[in-house]
Amino acid sequence: MSCGDGPGNGCCGLNKLGQMSQEMGGYAPDTLKSISELDPAFMDTLHTMDRIMVEDGALDRKTKRLMALSCVTVRMCEDCIYAQARVAKNYGATKAEILEAINVAVLTGGMPCWSVARKGISRLFAEWDD
Repeated sequence: MSCGDGPGNGCCGLNKLGQMSQEMGGYAPDTLKSISELDPAFMDTLHTMDRIMVEDGALDRKTKRLMALSCVTVRMCEDCIYAQARVAKNYGATKAEILEAINVAVLTGGMPCWSVARKGISRLFAEWDD
């Protein structure tokens, strides 16, 4: 990296990963970790844009994450399912709410959405009580 000595130095988005992780209940998806390492300047942009997802507005942040879960499911982003569901859980979503968000995706996007979502949801539910 050309912008500093390493994580936590406060430049080029390197501390943004930590901030975003904290804002998501102590969890950072692998995708964000990769962006932080490979394109720290873009991490700054993502952190700014992500404000809408981590702050309550007309919709509370849990509802926004459940909506995002439905969206990534319809978009068939298998790597995104677990991450969105985990953050929704961190924001207080129940198993029933997470399953309902997936069911909405299946009803709007078709049965392949369930096939894409099952691995991430199963992983989250297996960890739920750990």
